[in-house]
Amino acid sequence: MSKRPPTVRRRRLGTQLRKIREERGLTLDEAAALLSMSKSALSRMENAQVVARTHEVNYIAMMYGLPEDDDLRSALVGLATGGRSRDWIRRHKLPGKGPHYGEYVLLEQDSSELFTYHADLIPGLLQTPEYAHAVMASVPSSGVSDIDEGVAFRMARKEALTRPDPLLIKAVIGEAAIRQWVGGREVMTAQLRYLRELIEWPNVQVQILPLTTTKNPGVDGSFVILHVEAGNFPIVIVDGFRRTIFIEDDEDVVAYREIQAELCRVAAPEAETRHCIEQAIRNLESRGREDR
Repeated sequence: MSKRPPTVRRRRLGTQLRKIREERGLTLDEAAALLSMSKSALSRMENAQVVARTHEVNYIAMMYGLPEDDDLRSALVGLATGGRSRDWIRRHKLPGKGPHYGEYVLLEQDSSELFTYHADLIPGLLQTPEYAHAVMASVPSSGVSDIDEGVAFRMARKEALTRPDPLLIKAVIGEAAIRQWVGGREVMTAQLRYLRELIEWPNVQVQILPLTTTKNPGVDGSFVILHVEAGNFPIVIVDGFRRTIFIEDDEDVVAYREIQAELCRVAAPEAETRHCIEQAIRNLESRGREDR
């Protein structure tokens, strides 16, 4: 039986520890002697082969000369500790999805800010239960064995938007997402009314990318950028049908940040976005009256 790959946090912690050691001009042997630990133990930690405990990371940071109030030291300890997601996941059962889905959700709960781009779908954190059910039911072999359970878990994730220090979500959504009747006219009408309500929240920012836009910086596909508080780092997630890709390299993250900035530039501003959503609602309501 193969071992599960190391988590994003463990990989990042190992990379950071190795980087700090190398910046101090220490070989593995020299660092191990300084830390009074075996070379193999330090190597396994740097290569994300073992779980580093909080007190171990604190000790290594201290021995490497990082002050107790140093931001980098706090970030290292945060990577080892995790954040609010540890308590959150105890309260919510993870549905049977892909092997990396749970890690994505934990990072999401531990983030202070989320940017998401979707060309043809309302993002999960902005969905109604009925819309979420229709989305999950649309995908054969989605990995969710019980759709009702999957919907309940998705709704639980939205606690991040109403916690004491709420997650700031910025979304660019393709106009096709508000035009398609996912789940039928009534489900879609309710979804758009809910979206109209959400855009009035101070921590929810939505822009529609009109169908008439002549430039689409997000043509390569949907993606999410999280800024994870516990560890203080950004990460890009590309969530596909059967796999989730975590993009951690700083240069690659910067490239996605540039796409984010360009999407926000070409997408409709707040007032126009609100008008676009209201127009879609009126169209659905009008069709409903015609059908009666």
